[in-house]
Amino acid sequence: MSCERSTKHGIVMWMSGCSGYFECHGRKQEVEESPGNIRLRVTLTFLAIMNRLVPYLLFSSFCILCCPAAVFSAQPSSVDASNVLFLISDDMNCRLGCYGDPIAKTPNLDRLASMGVKFDRAYCQQPLCNCTRSSVLSGKYPTTTGVLDNNTWLVMKDGEKILPRYFEQHGYAAAEFGKIWHGANNGEPRSAAQPAAKGKGKGKGRAVAGWFTPDQRAEQQRTQPDYWETVHSPYRNNPPDPTKYAWANEFGPLTDDKPEADTVIADQAVAQLKAFAEQKKPFFLSVGFHKPHVPLKCPKEFFDLYDAASLPLPPDFANEPTGPNDTPPDELRQNIDLFTARRFSEDEARAALQAYYACVSYMDAQVGRVLDALEQNGLRDNTIIVFWGDHGWHLSDKGMWAKGTLFETSARGPLIIADPRQKTAGLPSARTVEYVSMFPTLVELCGIAKPGWLEGESLVPLLKNPQAEWNHPAFTVQPRHWFIGRSLRNERWRYTEWDEGRRGNELYDHDNDPHEMHNLAKDPAQKEIVAQFQQQLRDSRVGQSMRRE
Repeated sequence: MSCERSTKHGIVMWMSGCSGYFECHGRKQEVEESPGNIRLRVTLTFLAIMNRLVPYLLFSSFCILCCPAAVFSAQPSSVDASNVLFLISDDMNCRLGCYGDPIAKTPNLDRLASMGVKFDRAYCQQPLCNCTRSSVLSGKYPTTTGVLDNNTWLVMKDGEKILPRYFEQHGYAAAEFGKIWHGANNGEPRSAAQPAAKGKGKGKGRAVAGWFTPDQRAEQQRTQPDYWETVHSPYRNNPPDPTKYAWANEFGPLTDDKPEADTVIADQAVAQLKAFAEQKKPFFLSVGFHKPHVPLKCPKEFFDLYDAASLPLPPDFANEPTGPNDTPPDELRQNIDLFTARRFSEDEARAALQAYYACVSYMDAQVGRVLDALEQNGLRDNTIIVFWGDHGWHLSDKGMWAKGTLFETSARGPLIIADPRQKTAGLPSARTVEYVSMFPTLVELCGIAKPGWLEGESLVPLLKNPQAEWNHPAFTVQPRHWFIGRSLRNERWRYTEWDEGRRGNELYDHDNDPHEMHNLAKDPAQKEIVAQFQQQLRDSRVGQSMRRE
């Protein structure tokens, strides 16, 4: 009886307000409180409850079996969440087969381009390692981050996350191998007054000499106007001692059997993909290859792919930094990474070109190993792949090598995004896009909320339709001393001005002058378009002045 009473009271409490009635098939029946009736009431009430619950239970079962993401949307699922493979190449310009270079042997990047959308007009926001990587990983322009040279920390505000950490925050596993950042940088929270060194060993956690926060740089600019006259920073000013870069000026085949760094990085990435496949969790894997960064050395087999003597020189070849008429002096800087502060011959240039191509092919082979591992571990169909070079690279054009200018060759780089869900595989996009757009693009593709600090435009519309209407120019900046050069690129024109035009400006018509050999900034016929671009620069996110009047 106690059990019956307990059962009765449990049901009556659950069905509060029934006042001694039960409902079965739409009819109400009154029940007297006798032992027999109690059993009947319990049985019939149970049947009535089940009659109401069965449709909901069946629907819930269907959702669990067929729509797991709808039920467990708070945690990404390996069944339908997109993984991200984020591939970076250091100092990689567009000398690739998939970008139309007839010499480059890059079968693996060509394969990747056939799997996704290749952006033919993709531009970095500053052509220097630390600055462009800090921009991409924070989702902000260099003029916002304050990272404008190779020795300034990226300091994120409290609550902000760099790209891989933001994915971790949303349930992803993350791993990084190789050169993702430049030097000691790694994106510290604003609460860190002096960010510490990353990595392992005795130096971890210690302040790094010669590195400064953006706030410290601003104070230097205020109190030390002649700072850059005595302190060198690559491409911000010229080196006082060219021998400092002797290590970078070496190129040629490796002479030992020691594994090159990118081989080891690919090994690590391949092993990590296997581990990710086994743990069944969405991942964000960043892999940063060093090549073709100087020194231009790699295994001999890749040098054997190219005959130096037959390599053509660019139409604007010169054996020292030389620009078209009326080129602002700040656009031209000394060479550092190759032929530091000296002239070079055509034969030397061809030998360096061979070394660059060889390093590109070597890096391409490592990319191929990672792509193969993705396939072998069954991860290809739910992994978004991004490949980008952190900026462009001069190869004797205008007498310059490497980066650090606002010419097309320095600002433009490769960008390929392959999303297996899209139906645009193998299609190129001629739209002008920015590297700072990678962060918002990836969060949208993966269904993650877009954080409020991002400054780029999502490229998802162009992944769906590479020729969609697109009215966003690309902005690139390059400081010299305490002033800055800014450049705007749309599908036809490049407009550049130094120190807000006080130190000169440039205008190039890429429809008729793809090598930027004729500066039209002072052509009266272009007066209106110059004024239009000047205003666009002023109104842009890179338009803030660095001057302190």
